[in-house]
Amino acid sequence: MFELAPRLLAVLDADEPVVVATAVSMTGSAPSGVGTSMAVLPGGQVVGTISGGCVEGSLFVTAEQVLETGDPVLERFGFDAAPDDPDALWAPALRCGGRVEVLVRRIAPDDTLLVGALRDAARGVPTSVSLSLEAATLGVVVTAPDGCRGRVFVERADHRPRCVVVGAVETAVALTNAAAVLGYAVTVVDPRPVFLTDERFPAAEERIVGWPTRVLRDLPIDGTTVVVVLSHDDRFDADVIDLALRRGAGYVGAMGSRVTHERRDGALRAMGTPDLDRLRSPIGLDIGAETPAEMAVAVMAEVVAVRRGAPGGALTGGAGPIHRSAAAAR
Repeated sequence: MFELAPRLLAVLDADEPVVVATAVSMTGSAPSGVGTSMAVLPGGQVVGTISGGCVEGSLFVTAEQVLETGDPVLERFGFDAAPDDPDALWAPALRCGGRVEVLVRRIAPDDTLLVGALRDAARGVPTSVSLSLEAATLGVVVTAPDGCRGRVFVERADHRPRCVVVGAVETAVALTNAAAVLGYAVTVVDPRPVFLTDERFPAAEERIVGWPTRVLRDLPIDGTTVVVVLSHDDRFDADVIDLALRRGAGYVGAMGSRVTHERRDGALRAMGTPDLDRLRSPIGLDIGAETPAEMAVAVMAEVVAVRRGAPGGALTGGAGPIHRSAAAAR
């Protein structure tokens, strides 16, 4: 549910309850991971997803019941019917053959522990909640999960990863929007205040006017941080890349032609920059991107591929599981 925290809090702060359905276990092939949620808001509005459409209709009906009664429900979905069963075609199930358990529960504005955890998640503060999956205490927050003898589902939210975009160019506008949608706290850095405005970058959490190398020295950077250099400025581009690699940013990419890359590579080697094999330049996956929006898709697709350890090629013609996290959990 933590990925939906801002939407849920907007309703809870208006003194309205919400119903949240969360995948608490999965086996086999499934389109999403454990911990993903959908929520039903007042008026029947649905946000989030569990299966990409396979079971949402059934969960919506269950959510309406839970909203009315307040009693949590543990739904189980899986294609268990016999192949020749005429009802199997219409049974709510995962057509990919997986199985999933979904906890459907109501959250009220006075549920202090859950609302507090949602507030932490919305601020990017690491948090977790432990929920009982036992019939007698289903959905109850367990304060000491290690001492609980029954089944417990622990949902965690790590700190919100940061995406630092250097250069307030037009591609940066689209990239900032895309990164924010993917859950990144976006910081845009540029020494030119005329380009770095609230109106151009409404999705950015921070807009910092300053010399990029000085700004990056003061920003928190770790293995979850994405640094994207779009500035095309020889005065500081190589220095920014060097700093990002030395500080261990998880993804470092720089826009530019192959000629520009060769020039930067020479400068970085002269500086003794470590881990140059981690630099993504020219930046982005090769999807034939031309417009700023297409370039943003190409870059963020590469960011996801690097984060997940995926090659970034087409799934067509491949082999093995599509969803790596689900396969690793088995």
